[in-house]
Amino acid sequence: MHRAFIAVLALSTPVIGIAQHDTDILFGAGNAIVRVVQPQPHPIRTMSSVQGFFLSDVGMDFYYPDGANQPMLQTCTVRTVYIAPGITGNKSGVGNVFCASGCPNQFVLPFNGTAHHHFIFSTSQRKVYVWDFRAVNARDIGGNPLVDDPQVYRVYFLTPGTARIGGQADPSGHYRGDPYNLWITVQLKNGSTVLHSDSQPINKHAVRDYLVGFDASGTFDVAAKLSKHLSRLAPAQTLGNVETSLNWAFPFLGDVNNDDIIDDADLAAVLASFGTNDSTADLDGDGLVDDVDLAIVLSNFGQAGEAR
Repeated sequence: MHRAFIAVLALSTPVIGIAQHDTDILFGAGNAIVRVVQPQPHPIRTMSSVQGFFLSDVGMDFYYPDGANQPMLQTCTVRTVYIAPGITGNKSGVGNVFCASGCPNQFVLPFNGTAHHHFIFSTSQRKVYVWDFRAVNARDIGGNPLVDDPQVYRVYFLTPGTARIGGQADPSGHYRGDPYNLWITVQLKNGSTVLHSDSQPINKHAVRDYLVGFDASGTFDVAAKLSKHLSRLAPAQTLGNVETSLNWAFPFLGDVNNDDIIDDADLAAVLASFGTNDSTADLDGDGLVDDVDLAIVLSNFGQAGEAR
């Protein structure tokens, strides 16, 4: 209710909307695949503060090649893959379109005779929010169907005054699957006490593999854990209203049950799923639980995470 009110207000606020057209998301095609032509990658969006809410205007349109009088596409659908809880994308006259629960989470272009549309993303809590989507169900300007975009496109929304941590997140060299299937969890700790935590899929196509934000400042131990991998720890990091760059390599793969140690329980999980396509026990991400996954557990057996 309040988000809808703020979204309407934002449409008449000069600092939102027209000033951000340079970051409109433009959809086109290449090699018979629908894709986002620009911006690539999407820049981090700093949200505006309006009456206790944080807002960002996201525009969408079809891409017109240089000198062309018609766009590359006839139609496409923008479909959410993941959106962080707490942020909502609202379309004036339509309502909430993109959110973690209870929204359609897709939008077909063109709508009401035009492909140019704006969505007001809003939240009331300070952090970094992620919106991941894919372009699907598209046809080029000649009406020919296009292959869905295999790439997950990411938009980061940053609320002002938020301490944030971002950088690379590299899985073990034994992992051969899609990195997007792996989630990173970043925690701010004081000794063994977890003070703040956030999680998201890593995205190798984004401006950062990961970017998390916290309404916090001071010195913390920063722990990071990637799905199926053991945790890493960066002690005594001072955080404030700037981005702290932390690049993580996760060499130890094999933590099936996510308890941050590779032991009998992980070995038993792989053996129980042997010969199946159980994604949890499929450590190398090749779609099958087999002797390779078993070898990964055995080679790292007894290892524990740095933040355990």
